[in-house]
Amino acid sequence: MSYKISEIASLLESEIKGDNNLIVRGLSPFFQAKEDELTFASDEKFLHKLNETQAKVIIVPDIPLPEIGKTYIVTKMDPRKLMPKLLGYFKKSLKKMEKPIEDSAIIAKTAEIGPHVYIGHDVKIGENVKIYPNVTICEGVVIGDDSIIYPNVTIREFCELGKRVVIQPGAVIGADGFGFVKVNGNNEKIEQIGRVVLEDDVEVGANTTIDRGAIGDTVVKRYTKLDNLIQIGHNVIIGENFLMASQSGIAGSTEIGNNVTIGGQVGVGGHIKIGNNIMIAAKSGITGNVKDNQVLGGHPIVPLQENLKIQAGLKKLPELLKRVKKLENEMNK
Repeated sequence: MSYKISEIASLLESEIKGDNNLIVRGLSPFFQAKEDELTFASDEKFLHKLNETQAKVIIVPDIPLPEIGKTYIVTKMDPRKLMPKLLGYFKKSLKKMEKPIEDSAIIAKTAEIGPHVYIGHDVKIGENVKIYPNVTICEGVVIGDDSIIYPNVTIREFCELGKRVVIQPGAVIGADGFGFVKVNGNNEKIEQIGRVVLEDDVEVGANTTIDRGAIGDTVVKRYTKLDNLIQIGHNVIIGENFLMASQSGIAGSTEIGNNVTIGGQVGVGGHIKIGNNIMIAAKSGITGNVKDNQVLGGHPIVPLQENLKIQAGLKKLPELLKRVKKLENEMNK
C-alpha cells in the first residue's frame, strides 16, 4: 500500500517541511526504516541521529532541526496522543471471515489439516505441514514446509513461520503487544501493527505467548527453543540458538544475541541489549545491558560464582544479626 504524507500531516494536525508530494508505503522503527517508509523521532536518542535512518520522511517535534535532505512532518501533538492516531491509520484492514478455510488460502497438497481448523484469507501453508484440530490461523499468515502446529494454537494475522517450526498446544503467536498510553487520564490502546517472524527450526512451548511488534516485527531467529509458559514482549529480537526455560519473560524492545541460555523464572527488562554466549541462572532479574561471554545469576545479576557466595552469606545473616545485637548490648553496659 502507499500513503500520501499530506494526508498523514493532516491527520496529525502537522506541518510538512520538505517535499509535500512524497508517498510512503508504511511505518517502520527508526533504525529499521527504508527509504520509502515513514518513521518518527520523538526523543533525544533519535533526534541526534536523524542522518542514521534511511527514511526520507520523519515525524519530529516542533524544534529546530538540521537540514539533511529529509522531509519532516513537524507536530506539536503530545506523543501520547500521536501514537494511537498514527498506528491506527497504518493498521491494515482485515477481510470478513466467511468459511472455515477461506478460498484465497494456498495450501500444499501434502499438508495435513485436522478438523475444526480455521485458515484465513491469503494464508500460505507449505509442504508436509501438519495442523492439529482447533487451530486458528488468521489472515495473511505464512507457514513454511515441514512445520507442526499442535492443537489449540492461535497464529494471528500476517505472522510468518519458517521451515520445520514446531508450535506446542495452546501457544499464541502474534497477540497484541502491551501497548497503552494515558490520554486524559484514561488508558488508551496503541494499535500493534507489526508481525511475529519465527525463523527456521524454532520451537515454541505449550501456552507460550509471543506478542506482535507495535511497529516492525518481533523476531525469533533460527534454532531457538522456548519452553512452556513463556512471555515474549513486542518488538523483541532473539538471536540464533536461544534457549529459555519455563515461566520466564522478556519485556518489549529487548535485543538478545546468539547462543544465549536463560533459566526458569527469569525476568528480562525492556529496551536492553544482551550479548552473545550468555548463561543466566534461574530466578534472576536482568535490568540492564549485558556484555558477551558471561555466566550470571541473581537479582540484580552478577557473575554466578559471586551470586552463589551471596546466597550462602544470606543463610548466615540471622546468626550474624544475633551476634551484632549481643555485641551492642555488651557495649551499652
